[in-house]
Order: sequence, then C-alpha cells, then structure tokens
Amino acid sequence: MDTGSGKTRVALLRIMAELERSEKRVWFLTPTVPLACQQFEVIQAHIPAAQCRFICGSDNVEAWSEEHVWDAVLHNVRVVVSTFQILFDAVSHAFVRLSSLSLIVIDEAHNCTKKNPVARLMNEFYWPAKQIGHEVPHILGLTASPLVTSKVEELEVLETTLDAICRSPNKHRDELIAQVNRPDMITTSYGSLLDVAAYGGPTSIMSSLKKAYIELDIKKDPYIVRLLAINTPRSRAKLREALTKRDTYAQRQMKSFCARAWEMCVHLGPWAADYYIHRAISGFLTDSGTSHEPLEERTDEERKYLATAFLSVDVPRPSEEPTRLSAKVDALLDILDSHSGSPVGIVFVKERATAAVLSHLLSVHPRTKDRYRVGSMVGTSSGQKQDFLDLSQKDYSLSLQRFRKGKTNLLVATSVLEEGIDIPACNLVICFDKPENLKAFIQRRGRARMSTSQLYLMLQDTVDQSATEWKRLEEEMKRMYEDEMRQKKMLEELESSEIPEYPVLEDEVTGARLTIDDAKQHLEHFCATISTRKFVDWSPFYVVHSPDGSPVDNSRPSLLKATVHLPVSLAPEVRRAESLRAWNSEVNACKDAAFQAYVNLYRAGLVNHNLLPFTESELLKGVESRPGLAIVKAQMNPWTEVANAWRNNGELFKRRLAVSSLESSARAEFEMALPIPIPHVPDFTLHWDYRSSWLISMVPGGVASPAGGGGGAGQSTALLEMAFGHRWPVENKQYPIRLVSLERDLSVEDVGAKDFGVGLAENLLATNLLRVPLDRNHPFFFLDHLPAKPPAALVKRLQADFDSLPEDVPYVVVKDWPRKAGWFHANNNPVLHPNQPPSTKPYPRVLPADQVKVDDVPAVYSQVGMMIPAITHALEIHLVAADLLESRLEQTGITDLSLVVTAITASASRGLGDYERIEFLGDSILKFCTTIDCTAKNLGFPEAYLSLLKDKIVSNSRLFRAATQFGLDKYIIFKSFTHQKWRPTYVEDLLEQPPSITGTRQLSAKTVADVVEALIGTSFISGGISKALACMSLFLPEQKWQSIEAGRETLYRNAPANEPLPITMRPVEQLIGYTFSKKSLLAEALTHPSYNPPALQRQFLSGAVVSLDRVEFLGDAILDYIVVTKIFAVNHPRPLMQSEMHLLRTALVNADILAFLVMEWSTTQDRFDITAGPGPSGSEAEGGPEPPLSLVPVTVELPLWSFMRHGSSDMALIQGATKQRHAELRADIRAAIRTGSHYPWALLARLQAQKTFSDIFEAVLGAVWVDSGSLAECEKLLERAGILPYLRRMLADNVHVLHPKEELGRLAVNEKVDYVVADSPSPDDSGDVVFSCRVLVGDRCVADVAGGVSREEVRVRAAEEACRFLKSRGAAVGGF
Repeated sequence: MDTGSGKTRVALLRIMAELERSEKRVWFLTPTVPLACQQFEVIQAHIPAAQCRFICGSDNVEAWSEEHVWDAVLHNVRVVVSTFQILFDAVSHAFVRLSSLSLIVIDEAHNCTKKNPVARLMNEFYWPAKQIGHEVPHILGLTASPLVTSKVEELEVLETTLDAICRSPNKHRDELIAQVNRPDMITTSYGSLLDVAAYGGPTSIMSSLKKAYIELDIKKDPYIVRLLAINTPRSRAKLREALTKRDTYAQRQMKSFCARAWEMCVHLGPWAADYYIHRAISGFLTDSGTSHEPLEERTDEERKYLATAFLSVDVPRPSEEPTRLSAKVDALLDILDSHSGSPVGIVFVKERATAAVLSHLLSVHPRTKDRYRVGSMVGTSSGQKQDFLDLSQKDYSLSLQRFRKGKTNLLVATSVLEEGIDIPACNLVICFDKPENLKAFIQRRGRARMSTSQLYLMLQDTVDQSATEWKRLEEEMKRMYEDEMRQKKMLEELESSEIPEYPVLEDEVTGARLTIDDAKQHLEHFCATISTRKFVDWSPFYVVHSPDGSPVDNSRPSLLKATVHLPVSLAPEVRRAESLRAWNSEVNACKDAAFQAYVNLYRAGLVNHNLLPFTESELLKGVESRPGLAIVKAQMNPWTEVANAWRNNGELFKRRLAVSSLESSARAEFEMALPIPIPHVPDFTLHWDYRSSWLISMVPGGVASPAGGGGGAGQSTALLEMAFGHRWPVENKQYPIRLVSLERDLSVEDVGAKDFGVGLAENLLATNLLRVPLDRNHPFFFLDHLPAKPPAALVKRLQADFDSLPEDVPYVVVKDWPRKAGWFHANNNPVLHPNQPPSTKPYPRVLPADQVKVDDVPAVYSQVGMMIPAITHALEIHLVAADLLESRLEQTGITDLSLVVTAITASASRGLGDYERIEFLGDSILKFCTTIDCTAKNLGFPEAYLSLLKDKIVSNSRLFRAATQFGLDKYIIFKSFTHQKWRPTYVEDLLEQPPSITGTRQLSAKTVADVVEALIGTSFISGGISKALACMSLFLPEQKWQSIEAGRETLYRNAPANEPLPITMRPVEQLIGYTFSKKSLLAEALTHPSYNPPALQRQFLSGAVVSLDRVEFLGDAILDYIVVTKIFAVNHPRPLMQSEMHLLRTALVNADILAFLVMEWSTTQDRFDITAGPGPSGSEAEGGPEPPLSLVPVTVELPLWSFMRHGSSDMALIQGATKQRHAELRADIRAAIRTGSHYPWALLARLQAQKTFSDIFEAVLGAVWVDSGSLAECEKLLERAGILPYLRRMLADNVHVLHPKEELGRLAVNEKVDYVVADSPSPDDSGDVVFSCRVLVGDRCVADVAGGVSREEVRVRAAEEACRFLKSRGAAVGGF
C-alpha cells in the first residue's frame, strides 16, 4: 500500500479483531525507535482499554536477564510495541515464547531480509515451531514498497520468510490513482563537491581543531591512566592495544570530530564547518553532565580531558549570515527559492549532524528565512550510539509536532522520515543526499503526495554512473504512470462495452425508476442522510472478489463480483449486499452490488415511493408548524348547568364551608348547597393581604338550614352586599352557590345597623366593621377613637374636606377596607422606595364619629363575602375538572380530582393549580414511552429516523392538534383570576342569556400541548406507566401504544443470543456492576458507528444492530425518565417548583457531566514498571556488574470510555486530548461535585468532552434496560455512576446550579450583556489557539478572562467572574 493509503488503519483493525478473539498478546514491530514510539501512541489512542507497552533500548532491556522480569513487565499487557531486535532477543533467550503471541505486526516489512532480526526470528524460531505442529502467531506485514531493489524474486523470498502473501487493496485502481498522488520527479545537478584544498585549505577553526587533536597527549588520557593503575595482565593487554591503535574514547571522538568537520566543509561549505565546530564544542562545554550517549559511556575524567583539549581550540562564533557555502547548498537554495505556492516540504540528508547544521543554515539564510520555518528530525533507533558530535536536540518530537500543526513548513531529516512516521502530505521533497536504494526512493516519493508536488533528486554530476541510474529509474517511473493511465482507460472501455440487460426497480405508486447506472449515486446519497454523528465515514464500502468469494488474482483476467457494506447504524439485514451476477468490469460489479443494496433498502421501507431517502419533512408529515397563538374553544362554563338545575328544583348537594383566619380566632361556617354534585375540593388558602390568610375548607355532607335562614336563595346576596355593596349595587337575585350561615341569621339589614358610641362594647368595635352611610355604607376596620380631631400632620390619608371637618368632636381611627382581597397566591410585602423613609404618622385615616355606623354582625362575614369570588372560582375549576374526568378521562383511572385541576390550570390563571410541575413530569414520560414504542416497532430504522419519528409524536404541534380534536381545549383554565372587574353572575341571568357553547378564545398552542403532557403526568401519578399509556392512547390513538414490557420484549428478542463478549470488553460487566444475559447488547453499547470493518458485518449478519446508536437513543430517554421522576418525588422540605426541577435536570442530564462521570468510572489492572539503580563507578574497564533492577507495581485505571471500540483517528486524537484535560481538571471537578457550593459549569466546559463520551453512558444504560427489563437495575447503574448521589447532595446542600450565563442575564436586569471573545496563538508555541473574553454589561466591563480552550468555555468562565463582580456590589438573583 502506498504511503498515506492507510496501512496503520489496517493494522489497527487487525489488532482489535485479534484482541477481541484471543487472550494472547499482540506484538507490533518497527525498524526504528521514532516509528515505534509513533505507532505505540496510535495504538494506545485507538485501543485504550488494552494495556500497551512500548519497549526500547533506553529501557535498559539488556539488563532484563531473568524470566521473572519479563513476566512482570508483560503482566496484563495485551499489545507490545518495540523495534525488531528486542523481540528477537527476547525470543532467542526464551524470555518470550512465540506460542504466547497471537499476532505479530511488522511495519516496514520490506526490511525483513537476510540477517534482519525479524528474518532471523522467522527462520530460526517461527518456521521450526510450525513445521513440528506447534502453535505460532499470525503474521501481518505492512509496507509501501515490498521490494528494496528492482529484483522481483526478492518478493518471493520475503513472502516465504514471513509465511505471508503480498496483497494490495481490492479497491478500484482508478480510485487508488485518485487517492494517492504522484509527484513530478526532477533531477538537478550541483556540479562537483567542494575541493577544500583548492578553495584555500581548511578554515582557521578547522586547523585549530586539527592542531588540538594532534597535540592530544595520549599518556594523560584517563583511559590509559586507569589501565596503568589497574595493572593486571588483562589491563596491560588492553593498554598495549590502546597505545598502538590510539584507541581510546577521547582519541576516537577527536578523530571523528575532525573527519566530520571536513565532510561538513566538503558538502556544505566552510561556514557550515565552522558553525558545526562552534556548536559542537559549545554544547559539550555547557553540558551539565547528563550525557546524550547512553551506550557510549564516558567518565568525568574523560569529559574533563576532552574539555581541556576543546578549550585550546580557537572557535569564535561564525557570522550570523551564512557566506561561504558549497555549490550543493547553493543548488538547494535555488530549489527552495524557485518553489511556487505555499511550501510544505522535507529535505532528506544522510547524517544527523548535517540535519542540524543545514536546518540552522536555512533558518537564517536571507533567501529562505522569511519564507521557510525550518525544523529538524533524526532517528534514535535502538542500539545506535549518540554523542555530542551529532548535535542532537533533546526532543525531536517537538519539531515533529510543530510540522504536523503547520508551525514549521520545512523539515531537514534523516531517513527516519522515510518510513512510517505520520506527517502531513508534502508538496516538496528534496533528496539532498542520494537515496540508498529503490525502497528509500519510493518511501521518499510517497511523502510528496499533495495534489501538485515535486520530488527533487540532487546529483553531483549528470554524467556520472549514479545520474544515469536515476535517469533510468525516472524513465521507468514515467512508464509505470503511463501504464496506469492506459489501464484506467482500458477499464473505462471495458465498463462501457458491458451494456447489460439488467432489471429496473420501479415503484408501483409513483412510477419512479432506478437503474443500475444510478444505483451508486443514490446509495451514497442515502448513506449520507442517515446520520450527522461525528467521526463516522458514512460512505458505502465495496469489496471486489472472485465469484466464489476469494480474493481477485490481478495477474490474470477473470469475472468479478462485488459486495457492498453499508454503515453499521443500519439493521444487519440491509447492511450487506452482493452483486447479482459476475462482470468483467469492477465498476459494473460495484454498480450491481449498489443496486441490490438499494433494493433491500426499498423493501425494508427505508426509502420513499420516489426511491429517495426520507426527508425530515416526510417523516414529520402531519405535524404542522405550531402557531404561536391559536383560536380554540372558550372555557367551559359549569354555571349554566347549575342554573338549569336550580330551575328544575332537583336534589340539593351540600358541603360544610368553613372559613378560618390563620392569624386570629375569626371563623365562620356555612352550609354550601348546589343542585348538582359538588366535587371534592381540598382545603386551600386565600390571602387577604401580605400579612393575613384564611383557610377554606369544604367538608362533605351538610345540615338543615336554620329557620328563616335566608329563604330558598340563602344568604349569598347578604354576604355580597356586606363586601361589595359600597362599590356596586348587589341585585336581589339568586347566586348560583347558596350559602347559609350555621351560626346566625344574615341579612342586608345587618349592614350599618347600629349607631357608633364611645360606650359601645370594645369587643364589638374590634370585631365588627364601621360604615359611612353617606358613602354607600363604605366599610372600615375600627382601630381607635380620639376625643377630638388630630392635626393633619399625624394622619396618613386625608379626606378632601379634612380642613372643613369639625374640630372638637370625637373621631375614630380606621383602616381602609381593601378593594381586592382573597388571593390564591400571597402578595409580596410592599417595598418602599430606597429613598423613602417609613411613615411616622400614627393614624392611617380618621373620621368624625358621628358620621359612622357599626355592622350588627362580625366583620368575618363581610370578609367571607369578599372571598366569594375566589371560592366561586375554586368551585368552578373543580366542576370543569370533574366534567373532564367523568366524561372523557374515565379510562385513565385517575382518581384524584385535584391532580386534574392542577393539570388543566395554567400558571397565568393565578388560581388554585399550576400545571408546570406535572407537565415537566409528563413531558419526560411521554418521551420515554414514545422512544421505546418507536424503537420496538421499527427494528430496521436507524437512530436518525427514530429520532424524527419520536419528534413527530411528541411535538407541540401534534399534541395541540390531538388536544383540540379530543375537545380538551374547552377545559383549560387560563384566564387570570382577578377582582378587578368581577361581578356576580346570577341564576336568572344564566337562564335568560346562557353563555354561547360555540365561543372561542386565543391561547398559546404550547399551552394546549402542555396540558396534554400534564394529564399524562397526572395519569402516571395515579397509576404508573400503564395509566400514562392509557392517557396517551386517548389523545394519540393512531400510535396504537403497546406496553413498555411488550416493547422491551421485542427489543430483547431481536438482540443476538449466545454471542460471546469480546475479550477486551470483559472487565466492563464488573465495572458497571451488571452481568448481561445477552452479551451482544453490551458489545452493541460499546461499539461506535465508526467501527465498521467488513468482518464485523459478517460476524453480526444474523444479529441485531451493532453500533450504539439505537441503545443510546433508548438510554437518553431512560436517563431523563429516572432523573425526572426522582426530582419530582422530592417533597422535603417542600415539592420543587418547575424551574428548580428544570435546573436540576439540566445539571444532571447533560453531555458534560455524563462525560466526566464516564471518565471517572473506571476499573483497575496491575502492571509493573522497571527502574534501574546507578551502576558502580569505574566499571567500564573491567565490565563491572549491571545496575540493579527494581520492579515497581503500578495500578492502571481503565475508564468506561476506553472500552468503546471505534474506527476514527480523529476520535482517538480527541479522546487523548480530553484525557489530558481530565487529568488536569479532575481534582477540581470532583471537589465541586463532592463538597462545592456551586455546580462546576466552567470546569466542565473547560473539559470540552465530545458527545461520544456521554453517548457511551446512555448506550450502556439502554443496553442494561433491554437486557434486564428493569428500571430498578437502571437506577442502580445511576447510583454507581454517581448521578443520583450528586442529586441528593445538591438537594441537601442547596448547591447553586443556575448556569452562569443565565444568572448574569438576571443580574443585568434590563441592561444588555455582550461577550467579546478573541483568540490568539498559545504562548507555549504549541500551535494551539487560546481564547479570551470580556463581558460588557451595558457599557461597563465587568469581567476579563483569558487562557480558554474554547469559545464556550471562556464565555462561561467570564460569566462566572461577572456574576461574582455584580454580587459583590449588591446585585441579587433568585434561582435554585
């Protein structure tokens, strides 16, 4: 497979499959350490649930000389990544046995020839074991170029060595050509290399270095001195050899230094040689002693010895601008300077030091420094010595990361970038030094795979042998390209020559037709519409094969068939289709397979009669756009029926009405009678003002009226006269509700019946009202009496004629009778203006005593009269609710009339009820039942279709239509109860002019829909889910609702039975505390739709949906249902208001908190790390003992999210970044959840977890419910996950859960809030972007924060800061 065509992806899929089926270990081999490190990171990111270990030479592997060490190192490790040599050594020393491995993956497998460690492993261990029947691992080799040279027979040797067959992808060749771009190959000559002698000889710095080398006194060499001191036969032999050959560490280094400087001068020029010497010596002298030479040991004495020699070298810093350069460098500069467009390139060199020097040269040269941002990259393969002469930097991965992120656009690299390392596609690749062989050429060519790219081969002379060879190679490559294009043209001609007689798909309803030529495009369009979930490639995948299913043999022509695999979100029975017949053309075979797949989709009802994917409007057909306001029936008036019953003189139904003050002993009792059954009205409270309230009780049963007790009309008229007669005339007609006092006779004559006198009993004045006859008997409360008229300054409210009133007569102090009283909801305590001091006037109002009269009955009866409107309203809505319950809702089994009252009463009515709490519950129950019903009835539908079907059923527009068709609209209590224009409606008026039964009113359509949901909630409270379903059946009968149990049974039966749980997922059952009866459900819940290899499709052909989409759809509804019912059930210290419940649900059922809990919820495994102690001093000469090894036990956390299998590299990168943020934030978030006073909105926003994390939780929850059929098991899962414990703590500790942005909006009151977000490069030069945010309230800046990871996170943090600022200045806001 070509570079960039997905070899690593193939390896990952193969490894995942092996880990799921086998308990043995997988070993991944690479030729170099950087490539091993990269592949380890990729594997660890894609398979986080499996412990992976990276082993390289720097781990001191040579010291792992005992089997128990290897056993400990590999304990619980499922995947090992190393270089070739490490596995060979481990097997050859019997520390690792091939039988313990199930799969060996060999990256850059073309290297496995001759004495290569992998070739030896296969020839010396694998083949002998296989030939005697022992178990051996599977072998998977990966390479872009199986041939190192052009000899075809080498491929056969490689296949034999690896016990493998070389296979290319079975995709269309034209697709491969389109996917993998070829660069233009350009050969350029730079002439001859620099002749140092002809150029003027070595530079002065080179000469100074040579002089220091020559003058190096070997007798003072620390190695020689040490051998002399030991003075053993062995040391004396080494001494003679060292003196004869001048073979000491210092001598070798100095000799190599001079040689490298000379080569640097020859290839790069004198300036480069001087820069190299300066940098190498400076680096050596400033080195802190932590050597970069792990395998080339040196002692402190040797270091000092070399440092002394280097100090004698005259090494001034070279000029900043490179001046004396070689022709080779000039040619490179010409190439770089002439490249058009935006360059992204690699310059390949042979030597490490060359990479360091050349990268610096290009970064400072005037011709390149402004256009090119240069970095360097060299290899660090196992066993290779490194020293200061390489100019090695500490971490090349930083250069690589900068190149990947586009911070640098040119890398100077050794051959390490030829093989495997994941880097962006380039448009410029330059071979500064000749490639070693054909393999190197192909690898380098593969790096230049952008659409328009160049590959430069820099040669010394166009007439030398190597130039001729590369020209021949160039011609060979051109011929290959031409052959490919010719073959592509032949395939096109072959395709067009096959004009098949092929059936047509035609819809009988519309006549729409689909032919084989249109099938592929239609299929791709369908797959693109079934979901918008991220990280998923929704395109169909085609596999071309022989008619018998075997791989295609491209060496000879044959008939072909194709199998197409559709996204895993679809049902298994439509997910795979094979071409109907065999073809000569691959293209026609794929068209055939696509046609068969589309036929399957059509038969499964997944495309419409126009043979197109269902659109959202089609699936939501019948759901009109919901109007804001709608014309509906006027509210039912129950008093018409009452009036008719009074006229018919039928049986009377009675209640004892008791009205009791909650602040005093005042109390009155009445017989309340109606000519129709009186519904049960629970006790309720009416508020007189903000300081006093009355309890209203309607007790079943009644007593006979006292003799003369107001006659047949009762005493209602007298009560109304006492309360309202001063405002409007009370007619002598029959009030629909007959009230008769059980304590005394009441009549209109009792109003103002007594003269006021100072000698009147004090208790009478305290309990009875005063009246002003001249003002239509306006009532007042008596407070005190005065001997004379008080000064005006002492009276709060003065009459208009106060000054003309007599002075020396008795006065009474009174309090006004309210215009409005008897509210269902308490009025707030009146708040004085901040600058208005409390009144110091002692007298609210004064009247001359001779102008007032006193009622002959206590004031409580006038107060009862004042509350008649509210009592009438309460009785009215109960009569309406009773009619609804008895005539329309009988099948729901609701028994509590007060719940129906609540359900039909809007908060705007300010009456006894408010449906918002129950509607909140009913909304969740409706969605819960609808989700299960849709999923069970549409087993083949993908989640996107199910979501639209659910939305269609639960939409407000559908519920509004259902309510009006049912006739619910006339029962809705919406009009606000008020005293403003209240007037009594009499029986005579109702009989003479009865209200219209066709009257209408305007209501919000959402209000009507909300009442449906409230009634569903009411049914649930009355009898659980079954009663809720009965209520749904009344309003939505076309849905034909089935029981939750029946739906679950359908889903359970549809899940594959006896499917083994993948080995990698086995720890999950213990982690979540639930053991599945059908393991396939757990595998489904942990399979992201991006995980879609053909083998998986074949494995589950007879089973249920494999991806998590559908069970996540279920789990979302189940989670909401459990949380909402738990919140609704809270009664201590009081039931929660709807706004409070909403805040709690938002805090608990959101992707951020679920993602955090999924990252926290983990199981553990043991592993061992190895540490090595320091070795004994001076052990070099005599080969002293190895440093002691220590096995350190480590506990590895495996969080729930890590067990999800997926197939997206982007997702793996995001998971890794999220994991890092989680590690940084987890302590703060956990503290906030466990003990914090505020919900951690900003911290969770900073976590920035993708929805894929929360999807796992909801999918597992849905799978548990399908498997167990028990919501109790689901509750246990929420308990173990921490959701329900956090709910209890939020309630117990009154945790502040209002979102900062919403809170800021409330604090700002009417001022505008603006969030000004800016982004800038990260200060750590990582290439990332950081965000800052300023919050303006009005024109004030109230917060300014920086360092955000996303726009949303920085807005939330800024809102938090702004809220703290405003609160510190006295602003306040309500909220849970």
